Amino acid sequence: MARERLVSSLAADPPRLDLAALAIATLGREDLDAPACLHTLDALAARVQVEAERLREKGEALAPLRALRHVLADIEGFRGNEDDYHSPDNSFLDRVLERKVGLPITLSVLYLEVARRAGIPLYGVPFPGHFLVACDAGDHKLVMDPFHHGDILTEHGCEELLKRVAPQLKFDRAMLAPAPVELIAYRMLSNLRRVYLGRDDSQQGLAVVDLLLLLAPDHPGELRTRASLLTTMGAFRAALKDVERCLELSPDAPDRERLELSARELRERAELLN
Repeated sequence: MARERLVSSLAADPPRLDLAALAIATLGREDLDAPACLHTLDALAARVQVEAERLREKGEALAPLRALRHVLADIEGFRGNEDDYHSPDNSFLDRVLERKVGLPITLSVLYLEVARRAGIPLYGVPFPGHFLVACDAGDHKLVMDPFHHGDILTEHGCEELLKRVAPQLKFDRAMLAPAPVELIAYRMLSNLRRVYLGRDDSQQGLAVVDLLLLLAPDHPGELRTRASLLTTMGAFRAALKDVERCLELSPDAPDRERLELSARELRERAELLN
């Protein structure tokens, strides 16, 4: 179900981030009520529009963004889940709408989809280690951090954030470039993969990696991960197919000898099943 929904959401013109996020959420709840989630987003956007108009009448600068932040952070209380950051629920949009806590990227999806419905030109920012949202304001960008109550960040604020979440990197304005829907979906799934593999949940991990390979069919790292999971689950022929694909894609890979050894072992195991 998740696969079909994700394919459909990305095939839309333009691609639908809300539907992609809900497709991913079916990994946690197959029977989730997608229409109810979309209705919630619609209702939040209507409230943002009313608040934005009120702020405009008061001459408030940045009325749309302040309205978005006021409704989602101040009134509704959407915030980052710092107490249980690694819960898979933080990656599922339906659970975020219910519990009002989530990861930076899931909260960013919420902000983006409410903003889109309210006519606010917001876009996702794939900032290293901490997803953000932003909009263009003349010759500069206004960046918001949905995880931290929708705080509006200056460029200096972004540099300070980078020092906390990825201190090994040097800030570059290119880090604030817009992210397409496909990249946002990939990053959401990458978070889930880390959670499930960290819990040794091979079945859920495999479901997530399958979707990652749907988005990036020849990603060598994801192919290796899936081969490892399939081997653990005893699906030797399927694992062998992924290992052989890795060898085909990267004939000069540093771990080629290990891959060739894995391929031989998988062939032997598969033959024993005959």
